Amino acid sequence: MAKPIFVTGHKSPDTDSICSSLAFAKLKQLQGIDAVAIRAGEMNKETAFALDYFHVEPQPIVKDFYIKVGDAVHTEVEALKISASLKDAAKWFAAHPSPIAPVADNGTFVGVIDRAALAEEFIKTVTGEELSMVKDLVHDPDRFFQTTDKGCDIPQDGKYVVVDDGKYVGMVCAECVAAAEKQQVILVDHNEKKQIIDGSEDADIVGVVDHHRIGGTLSTEGPIFILFRPVGCTATIVTGLYKQAGIAIPKDIAGLLLSAVISDTALFRSPTCTEEDKKTAAELAAIAGVDVEKYGMEMLKAGANVSDLTPEEIAANDMKEFSDSGKTFTISQVQVMDTSDLLQQKDVLLNALEKMRAAHSYDAAFLMITSIIDESTNLIFAGNMDDVVTKAFAKDVVDKEVYLPGVMSRKKQIVPPILTALK
Repeated sequence: MAKPIFVTGHKSPDTDSICSSLAFAKLKQLQGIDAVAIRAGEMNKETAFALDYFHVEPQPIVKDFYIKVGDAVHTEVEALKISASLKDAAKWFAAHPSPIAPVADNGTFVGVIDRAALAEEFIKTVTGEELSMVKDLVHDPDRFFQTTDKGCDIPQDGKYVVVDDGKYVGMVCAECVAAAEKQQVILVDHNEKKQIIDGSEDADIVGVVDHHRIGGTLSTEGPIFILFRPVGCTATIVTGLYKQAGIAIPKDIAGLLLSAVISDTALFRSPTCTEEDKKTAAELAAIAGVDVEKYGMEMLKAGANVSDLTPEEIAANDMKEFSDSGKTFTISQVQVMDTSDLLQQKDVLLNALEKMRAAHSYDAAFLMITSIIDESTNLIFAGNMDDVVTKAFAKDVVDKEVYLPGVMSRKKQIVPPILTALK
C-alpha cells in the first residue's frame, strides 16, 4: 500500500507553516489525492490559539524522513528453530544467499549460525566425527538492528538480523534499504535544506509552495511542482490554489488561512504585506465568519504572551537557519505588544543565544524582539558578527544590539542585508 504524501512546513513551525500545510493537504484530499499534513515540532501559542478557535486538531509531529530498517526488513525470511537439524540449516542456506542464518526459539531471537561453520560440520561426515546440532553452532551476531534504526546505518556489505524487544523480526541489507519506498513530501513555507525536517535525502520531494527566497542546496530526482510568489504569506498562495482548482474553501480551513496571513503580515503592518494579502484576508474572514481586526488582535495578543517561556525557548522561538558565504547563522523572532520586559532580560537572552550558537557551531544566533505596536525591532545576537551587523544596517552595535525602527520582517528586512554584508 502506497504511503500518503506528507505536507509540511519548516522546523520551529510558525502559524503559516502549520496552517498552510493543513490547508494544502486538505486541498489535495478534496482533489482525491492521499495527502496528510504533518509538522516538524511543537506549535507556538499563537498557532495553538488559531487551531483551538476554529476547532481544528493539530497535525502529527514527524521528526525525520529517514528510511527506517522497519521499512526495508524482509519479514518473510523465517528463522531456524533452535531444535533444527543441520539438514534444515543446509536447506535454509541453499534458499538464502546470506553468510549467516538467524535462529529463534518460539519467536525469541537466540543468535545466528555461520554458513562457514555449517561447511565445517559437513567435513566431519568425511572424517567420521560426530556432527553438532544447530543449537551447538549458535553465537551472538557481530551486529543486529531494530526496526526503528535508520536504514542509512546498514553497512553496504552483508545481511543483518532485525530484532525488536528480543523478538526476531527478519533480515535486512543495504540493497533492501535502497529498494524501500521513499516518503513523498510537499514543502510549504520553506525550501532551504537546513529548514527542512531531517532526512530529506531519504525523501522524495514532489512539490514546494513558498514565498521566501530560493536558497540552500535542495535537489530532486526529477521535475516537481514549484510555486513561489512574492506575497506576505504562503497562505495567500494556497488560497489562490483553491480558487484555481475551483474548490470551495471549508470554513475552518478559511479560518486557518486567515490566521496565517494575519500572523505573517503582523495584521498588515509588515512591509512584506501586499494588497493581495489584504484582499485574501478579507475574503477568508467572510468565509470564516470573523472580523479581521478583532480576531487578529486576539490572536496576536495570545502569541505575544511570552511570560511563561524560558530564556532558551524565547531564544529559539520561530528560529530559522541560514547558510551563505561560508557562514551559518540562525534568526529567531518574538513578536510582542511591549518589548520592555524582554529587553530587561537582555543579558539572560544573550546567554541563551550563545549557548545555542556554541552547541551547534553556528557563526551567530540572532533574536528579533519585535514590537507589533511600535512596528520596530530590537535585534540582539551572539557571535562575532558586530562588523557584519554594522555594515548590514548602517548602525553601530551597542552591547550586541541594534535598534531598527520600521523593521518587522525577517524575510524582507533582516535576512537580505545580512547576506549582502557577508559577501
